[in-house]
Amino acid sequence: MNVLSHSLRQTLVSVRLIGLIYCVTLVLGLLVALPFYDTLIVEAHSSRAFLTLLDGFDYTVYTDFMHNSQKALSPLFGVGRLLGVGYIFLSIFFAGGILLRFAQPGTPFNAGLFWQGCTYYVGRFLKVFGVTALFLLVETIIWLIAGSLVGFALSDSLTERGIVWIGVVFFSLFVLTSTLLLCIGDYAKVLMFRDDELNPFRAFGRAVRFVFRNLGRTYGLYCLLILAGSALFGIYFLIDSLIPMSNWGTILLMFLLQQSLIFVRTGLKVWSLGLAYAVYETLPHPLPIPTPVPLVTPVPEADDKFL
Repeated sequence: MNVLSHSLRQTLVSVRLIGLIYCVTLVLGLLVALPFYDTLIVEAHSSRAFLTLLDGFDYTVYTDFMHNSQKALSPLFGVGRLLGVGYIFLSIFFAGGILLRFAQPGTPFNAGLFWQGCTYYVGRFLKVFGVTALFLLVETIIWLIAGSLVGFALSDSLTERGIVWIGVVFFSLFVLTSTLLLCIGDYAKVLMFRDDELNPFRAFGRAVRFVFRNLGRTYGLYCLLILAGSALFGIYFLIDSLIPMSNWGTILLMFLLQQSLIFVRTGLKVWSLGLAYAVYETLPHPLPIPTPVPLVTPVPEADDKFL
């Protein structure tokens, strides 16, 4: 638990880093949210039907609005999907700066150095993301095929509830292996940063061995942070159900709570990567494989043959 508390303290003193990442993501989100809000105002035609959505989701209001305004909203949905891809790229881009920050404990935060770390390691981490995405695709196909085969084989002997339980079991296995692969991907980033590894497949393989040798200290702590983030969402939804957004005061309160949750979630992501770095530093890990240097035999000059 020492490594957990140490990485938490280092995360707490990196509030400026977390704030910088939060502000960048907030600005990108506003690029879609503001045009989307303006479009809603124009398409609503001063209708007060949307006010009913403040107390809960009304599917009838949603379907009627989408039927009348789908053409106006479709381009914004496309921009939203591109923004999702942008967020994934930013999470990869920020990883180098975050690791560089945790590699220099006790020093004040330097924004210029942070951006240098982000740009220097983004190419390597994109390769690691590609390798991780490849394994995620493979395990998704495997669990989908396995679940379908088991469901078809037992469909005659099981009730609908039994089929649903089969789906729950295989979906749980999918979530388990997916989070494990994402955890390995984080340690592969640490390997490429700490040991200056350039081969993403070799880094991923070394990360697999390291994670499985220390499953409780690596994947266990990774799942602990996932549970912490899930608990925060649960608390937010509980507060949302207790506070009716009936006026501007409650709307502002829920907005502040929502942004606080996003800020804390950003801190959890920073803490997760910093924790992986701290765990890798404290536990025995495989040494990097040195790249063989070819031996060059000097060729005698022409004049030397006649000596």
